[in-house]
Amino acid sequence: MHPSDTAPLTETDMEWLEHASCDEKVVAIGEIGLDYHWEEPEPEVQKKWFRRQIELAKKVNLPIIYHSREAAKDTMDMILETHAADCGGVIHCYSYAKEMAKEYVDMGFYIGVGGVITFKNGRRLKETVEAIPLSRIVLETDCPYLSPEPNRGKRNDSTNLIYVAREIAGIKGISEQEVIEETEKNARKLYRLDGKNRR
Repeated sequence: MHPSDTAPLTETDMEWLEHASCDEKVVAIGEIGLDYHWEEPEPEVQKKWFRRQIELAKKVNLPIIYHSREAAKDTMDMILETHAADCGGVIHCYSYAKEMAKEYVDMGFYIGVGGVITFKNGRRLKETVEAIPLSRIVLETDCPYLSPEPNRGKRNDSTNLIYVAREIAGIKGISEQEVIEETEKNARKLYRLDGKNRR
């Protein structure tokens, strides 16, 4: 459950999530995490259910899609405390400094890159992409939000990923095709779509 939706959660909901996550079509748990942009739910409520959902991911052996907004330290602390790196996962719509991205990469995580990389104020994400290997990047939309230029402000979808790939290619000094092929391989590994390491 997204952190914004955690206030009404109960253990009964967690039982349902565990049952639902055992469906073979489910490839990850998430997006889960912490979002301190809004006042509600309170951080302690979010942390409680973040921890429980990490436990669930470990129990059902699925990678995690992490949501972290204005909660860099608390997110990292929770991941370290719970040994969540054992599950693998992606830091969705990454927005923090390149140094923290390198820490996540060193722990085995992927970094999710979306439309923000095309924004004029997306300097920090561009620096992050420059600093980490392409082998740890996955492309994301955050549909319906964060459409890349030239479609900023419109509904986002996967047809816009070409603009994200193009920006990454420019930063890395490689072809768009190489970015597309490599990030697709990364996504297949992340979500275990090759049939290996499935539950």
